[in-house]
Amino acid sequence: MIPLFSAGTTFNDVPVPFPHVCVMGSAARSTLENLRHEHPAETPVIVGGDLDQWPTLSPEEVEELIERSLEADGWSLQQAYERDLHDRQQRRLKEIKDVPEILIRDWKPPETVNSAEVTNQPWPEPLYRSTDLTCADSSDMVLIVLIPTVRPWEAAAYFGFGGSSACPAPWVHVAYAREWSARFGARLVSLTPDTLEFEVARPITSREDAAAMARVHEYYCCDIADEWAAWLRFEGLPDTTSSIVKHAAYLHGARLWQFWWD
Repeated sequence: MIPLFSAGTTFNDVPVPFPHVCVMGSAARSTLENLRHEHPAETPVIVGGDLDQWPTLSPEEVEELIERSLEADGWSLQQAYERDLHDRQQRRLKEIKDVPEILIRDWKPPETVNSAEVTNQPWPEPLYRSTDLTCADSSDMVLIVLIPTVRPWEAAAYFGFGGSSACPAPWVHVAYAREWSARFGARLVSLTPDTLEFEVARPITSREDAAAMARVHEYYCCDIADEWAAWLRFEGLPDTTSSIVKHAAYLHGARLWQFWWD
């Protein structure tokens, strides 16, 4: 059995609210697997970043976030969340004198993607698909906590992840994670205050599903689209190769999904 520090023990001078272990980054994945076998009633998650940035949530607050995630699918919940943010921003702008007219505008839902247009384009192949977690190359100590749930898709709720800048609200992350767990066996394994990493047990096997999921991912995490566009410019690929085609080609068979919000 892997010895655990009890909840409340400090890591980098910050109390950790869950039982946990500290390991080298290179040993994080193997330790994660061992903890899964040793603690089947709990969910181990690698946690990075400054721990004092995480809010301390009560069990009731966590349950409320999880219940809210069950109200709709992730795409719909994200639209509702963004529409609410937009409406509140517009109300504040209208209260300010001499605001440029261009700033007062209606909220528009995200555009959908025509999967056929994506799948019928030439896809850049072969693609390198990383399977290494971000912490794998780190020589620093990383933290792995045991969350009191058998459902890994609930992990974001326990940390109150999201709800700032372009990063969706916690219940949106939980809703997406639940859907991806059911469809692809995706499991949230690592999170920092601005990143998430999922291991995918059943990778996407069709171009149509890859194209559709690329659009979902780029709406969920807008920084991904910018990253793919920059990659295309770096590689000197023709303008006809869109970022969503590149992203879809990557997702086709990928066993690791990574998201980040600046």
